[in-house]
Amino acid sequence: MLGIVVSLPRELKSLTHEAIPVGAWRALTDNTLVALSGIGAESAHRAGTALVAQGARALVSWGCAAALDDRAGPGWLILPEHIIGARGEMYKVNAEWHQRIYKKTLAADRPVLAAPLVESETILKTSEEKRALATRTQAAATDMESAAHARLAQEHGLPFIAIRAIVDSVSTDIPEHVLKALDSQGDVRLWKLIASIALIPQDWLKLIQLGIQFNAARRTLKSTSKLVLDASWV
Repeated sequence: MLGIVVSLPRELKSLTHEAIPVGAWRALTDNTLVALSGIGAESAHRAGTALVAQGARALVSWGCAAALDDRAGPGWLILPEHIIGARGEMYKVNAEWHQRIYKKTLAADRPVLAAPLVESETILKTSEEKRALATRTQAAATDMESAAHARLAQEHGLPFIAIRAIVDSVSTDIPEHVLKALDSQGDVRLWKLIASIALIPQDWLKLIQLGIQFNAARRTLKSTSKLVLDASWV
């Protein structure tokens, strides 16, 4: 049984159009489960644990990431060979599984990096923050959940892999208003966002750019989903 953990409802739409409450799981197929965790390591670990309890014997961390490498633009696929935890701990993905998926994505002519992914305990807002993390870790991308999934897989002796699509490039700054409008589930409260940036035109432009970049990442995830499932353990 394959278990896939997704953080955000918008990322989930790359796998299914069924609405899943945060903290819950559903069967995608007879041998594939998906859970919606919400943002952050604690939520990610909890959702993964639920899938393991339901019989998942391999775990996938699925969703979006921020680039730390100038080569990785919006829509690029990140297939890390290892994950770096927030305290520097290292988690290797399953090498055979990784190679199968990596070869298939290359054959499908998708832009992909098999480079390290590092855990961030907060959303990185500026290019300066991203470059500083890249300098410290030599990672190509960052997210808040994959290391938690990797820890869980290690605890249970399960094969694990991370599949992430880049949303924001290194040079993309995320407006503070967007972060303030996020709810605990990772959704943007639109009314709060509109009210907070109504008088700041430059942030409207950043928000439009971020929306375009997120759509590029989601298209990559959607177009990659069957390829990944076909190359995965069940």
